Parts: sequence; structure tokens; C-alpha cells
Amino acid sequence: MKPTLLAALCAILCAGPTLALAQDEDDWEFQHEASLNQTVAAVRYDAGVAIVLQCRDNALSAALVGMPAGVGGIEVQARRADGRTDLQTWVPGPQPGVMLSTVPARDIRFMRGGGLYSVRTVDGAPRALRTNFDLPTQSANLDRVLTACGWALTDDRDQLGRAGSEVSFRDPAAPPPRLPQPRRGRGARPGMPDAPEAPPPGVPVPEPAESQISCVLRAMRLTLCRLDHPPTAAGNEARRSLRRLEGVQMYAADAAAAEGKVVYTAGPRTVTVIDYIAVGR
Repeated sequence: MKPTLLAALCAILCAGPTLALAQDEDDWEFQHEASLNQTVAAVRYDAGVAIVLQCRDNALSAALVGMPAGVGGIEVQARRADGRTDLQTWVPGPQPGVMLSTVPARDIRFMRGGGLYSVRTVDGAPRALRTNFDLPTQSANLDRVLTACGWALTDDRDQLGRAGSEVSFRDPAAPPPRLPQPRRGRGARPGMPDAPEAPPPGVPVPEPAESQISCVLRAMRLTLCRLDHPPTAAGNEARRSLRRLEGVQMYAADAAAAEGKVVYTAGPRTVTVIDYIAVGR
């Protein structure tokens, strides 16, 4: 999450009831700030828990606020009262208790319509998370956030299952990559300390939603790859990303279960939601 989203969260959650947010009958709270090119929809609950959706400078984001601190990247089974289910991935934000969606447009569309929105970590997760949200019955203000960032209110790929951590670009049977070994500095003598190791990687940050690419798994290869939020004129790098991804071999312990699912990546760099889970845990 960038500082702009952090500012939006603070404006909505810290100001309390004094903040002038428009709210139609049982709809999401809404705020549009033209000077900041910002559109926000939010729903707040007790104990500081909230869902905050934002379009800021044409960049879409979705955040769960008030989650348990210390939770890394998580994969959850999401369920709606009407029977809809989906797999979702959330990663840590810049502050404890803030989780960011790695595929915000799809996850926001999943929240359309009122009633129960339940998230549960999958079986075997290192840390369990179980949360229920009672969503407003109206979704007009939620739709305004999607529209402000140029996202469609429906997408045919939302009807396909989403590939999760069971699908990977890496062959699990392949030997692990060799990590570089620390070397002593030139002229180091016995008893002298080694050169300091590189610092560990920081908290993973989701790639911009607008760089999102989705592909459908067929016979464990990526097919029908597309830019989910096509720019006005797709750049050469974006087109190269699509060409590189098309036909790429994927791996899963159960290939039959993965058949026909959607894999979400980010271009122009091929970074998958699976990698976020691995780093965040």
C-alpha cells in the first residue's frame, strides 16, 4: 500500500463519526475528492475493523483493516450468503492489521450484493484466520470505485476457479536453487568477522492492479493470457509479457484439480500471487 492509501485509511478510520462521508440507505460509505483524484468506498465495524476500497490516481486497491497483527500473506476461502465461493490472497499492508488484496478487482466484485462475506484460511495454514463481515445490501458506491478506475462491474473469468498456492511456476521435483554463499572480504584474516550479509527482503507489496495479467490453465500450460485492465495503448513491454506467458509450463501436485483455473500474474514482470504467499509467511 502506498502512502496515498494509508492517508485514505487514516482519513476514514481515524476521523470517526465526524468525517463527512456520504452514505445512501444501507450502501457503502463514499467519498470523492476531485483534488486528489481519489474515490473511496468503505464499510466500518466495531473495534476498528473495516473494508476500504479505493481508486487513487487511477490505481485500484482493496484493504481489510483491523486484522490480527503479525499475519503474513494468507490464502483464504471466501464465501457469500448466496452460495458464491472464491479463493483469495491477501498480503500485509504498511501497518499491523492491514491486509491488501493481490487481485483487488475480482475481490471487490465478489463483495457486490449484501449479506454475509466470510473469509477462512485454508486447512493447514500456519495461522488460522476466521472473519465474518455483514456487507451493506446496496453496492452502488462500491461500483463507483471500480468504474472510477476503469474496471468492469462483471468479468467472465470471475466464474472460473482461481489457482492458488497449489499451482507454481517452479517444478517441485527440481533441486532448490543454490543461494550465493557469503564471502570474506579481500585480505580478511582468520578471526576477522565476515562481511555483513544482505538484509532480508521487506514486506511484499502487491503489484499495481492495472498491470494484472490472467491466464487459463489447460493441460498445465498457461493459455488465453490477457491484460485484465488494458491501457489505452498497450506498450511493447506488456505485449512481450503476454507472449512470454502464453504456453508456459506450470506445476501442481494435482493437475486434474488445477485444470481450467485462472492464474493471475503481474506484468511486465512475471510475479505471481503464489510468490507473495511464499514470501509473506
